[in-house]
Amino acid sequence: MVKNSIFKNQFLRNILILSIIIAIALILYNTFLITPSFTQLLINATESDAVRITRHLASSMLISEKTEIGKDSLNTQLLKKEIEKIKKDFELMNFKAFSPSGEIVFSGDQNEVGEINQKRYFHDIVAKGKVYAKVVPKDEESLEGRKVTRDVLETYVPLMNNGKFLGAFEIYYDITNRKKHLDRLLWQSSTIVIIFASALLITIIFILYRENLAMKKRRQLEEERLQRERLEGVIEMAGAACHELNQPLQTLFGYSHLLLKHLPEDSPLFGEIKEIKKSIQQLGNITHKIMHITRYETKEYIEGSKIIDIDKASL
Repeated sequence: MVKNSIFKNQFLRNILILSIIIAIALILYNTFLITPSFTQLLINATESDAVRITRHLASSMLISEKTEIGKDSLNTQLLKKEIEKIKKDFELMNFKAFSPSGEIVFSGDQNEVGEINQKRYFHDIVAKGKVYAKVVPKDEESLEGRKVTRDVLETYVPLMNNGKFLGAFEIYYDITNRKKHLDRLLWQSSTIVIIFASALLITIIFILYRENLAMKKRRQLEEERLQRERLEGVIEMAGAACHELNQPLQTLFGYSHLLLKHLPEDSPLFGEIKEIKKSIQQLGNITHKIMHITRYETKEYIEGSKIIDIDKASL
């Protein structure tokens, strides 16, 4: 009944609906804005690392800014040595060097050397001078279709000279630990948001519940006040009516008593006057009950209408 009362009251219903919308909005905000933002921050930070590594490797290997990357332009031994130096510090899993055509000219996995990357992202994004990165979860396929055994951020960094594409470096970052830390932060954030949204909703429902009880109490008091007013009106009207009726009834009762006293019992009028006296006594009893009405009680009358139940109201 309380719930039904809440939903019947437009003001309470609107507050409840608004609180539900706010709670859902907070959860959606966390899911579709906060979570992607944190993930993007991880990607951006790792992209910055990739750009710095690329610049470091290019300068340390004396790669000319005008020379395209190729098998002849790379000192593979020096490159391997440099990669080993930074591998642990930057959590590198693999490193590849691509020529402008997309051919792999260097890789930590020698079996990949000579393969050509013909994917659209390489030629439409990387070859146009833009860094391209993608998070590859554990046991899923990388951009090149290879299954990874850890959480990886696959990053392509192009080398450009006056708008000319000289080649690209691809760096595989092991972000398993970073992702675990990120997932923990996101879980904590989501938990806080859900707790806050739930607390908000519970608080609103509790407030509405209390307000609904207060409204019911006010309605009950108002109904009691109206009943008292009705009862006062009934008693006042009953008192006035009884006052006006009692005197003529007493007169009729007196005359009927005198008539019966002077008429012989075998007179034809004796029985009729006796019935009149009986009716007058009944009217007296009714006026007595009306004078002693103490509460407002009704009973069904003709065609659904109601009248005062004198017997119950005067108990």
